[in-house]
Amino acid sequence: MANFKNMFRPNSDHNQWPRIVDYKSKKIFGFDRFPVKDKEILVCSIEQTNSPHVQGFAIGVFEGYLKTNGLKTNRKKFSEILFWEDSPSFDKKNIEIKVFTKGDHITICNIWELEVTGYWGTRLKEWGKGTEEGFFKYDKPKKEPCYYGNGEWLAGKGNGAAMYSEDIPNVKRYFCNDGDEDEDFEDIIFTVKRTP
Repeated sequence: MANFKNMFRPNSDHNQWPRIVDYKSKKIFGFDRFPVKDKEILVCSIEQTNSPHVQGFAIGVFEGYLKTNGLKTNRKKFSEILFWEDSPSFDKKNIEIKVFTKGDHITICNIWELEVTGYWGTRLKEWGKGTEEGFFKYDKPKKEPCYYGNGEWLAGKGNGAAMYSEDIPNVKRYFCNDGDEDEDFEDIIFTVKRTP
């Protein structure tokens, strides 16, 4: 099976960010840098999904914020919005996003939902009695987002994550593989369109 995470690891002769890898006649990547201008409006559409995991995509911006459907991210060094296929708060075929940025691009990646039973880390034993390290189970499993670069992905739950794109005039279509180690690139297919 394809472990794309290993393919995206940096090597000494390749410093491009994000890392783009030639794979079976496609140029695949973990996330995309999509060029934008300040106050540009984009329209996104989830065309299809095909996975046992709930699918979506994330749009992130450095030194700015995003506005969509009455929702506005905080101004931060980096802020993002996650768009899920099963969200009742937007029309998945017509998601309008206004980008406010000092930079020249946004980041785009696919996301999927995992059931997580616990976490690795450090926690207080009892008040005043120090800390303990290890794996700590939740009382009941939780649903967590997973995507390129986040904690769940870094913990090894996203080895199959990759995407490729095709350019159509004013539109970019993304074909995405979620964390499962396969290579069908149909877990979610979505578009990002520039508006005039």
